[in-house]
Amino acid sequence: MKKTSIVLVFALLLLTMSSSLVWAGATVKLGFEPGGNLSTNISGYLLGYGVDSGASVAGEYLAALNDKVEVGGGLEYQFKRNIRGLEAGFGFIPLYGTVKVKAPFSADLNTYFTGKIGYNYLTLDDKVAGFDYGGGLYYGLGFGVDLNEKFTVDAEYAVHKGELGYILKQPFDYTKIRLGVGYKF
Repeated sequence: MKKTSIVLVFALLLLTMSSSLVWAGATVKLGFEPGGNLSTNISGYLLGYGVDSGASVAGEYLAALNDKVEVGGGLEYQFKRNIRGLEAGFGFIPLYGTVKVKAPFSADLNTYFTGKIGYNYLTLDDKVAGFDYGGGLYYGLGFGVDLNEKFTVDAEYAVHKGELGYILKQPFDYTKIRLGVGYKF
């Protein structure tokens, strides 16, 4: 599963880069998550853990509704990150719809807000055997700046929900802040 997911993500990126005329409006983003928080509810007890930093790659396609609003969708792949103090690693693969609203704060900056909502699939590394798991809701809010016609930088707060357990699945929530840079075609 791990190799298949990585191959699919990179195949999507290569396809996007090779057909830039067809994909006008597409953006490829590289992200860095400096850390995050993981929480789960087991038998009525809320447990929280810190999460090591991680990286992600995403592809988005946006179409303009007017000069202020763009809508579209995207797919993100998170490389595995470990839970602090444990050997266990996990990641999510969210598929989402997104809206981008331009909100210039000054004449010199091309700033915007984003909102995302969708479904994400939870992935676990091979060290975590015997767990039953599943995906869930994904949503995020962000802010960014279009530096020029090709490059963008942004920051986003996101929540990834999933399920994890041996016999009965328990909620598994991962919250993070992502800092990213994007290339627009």
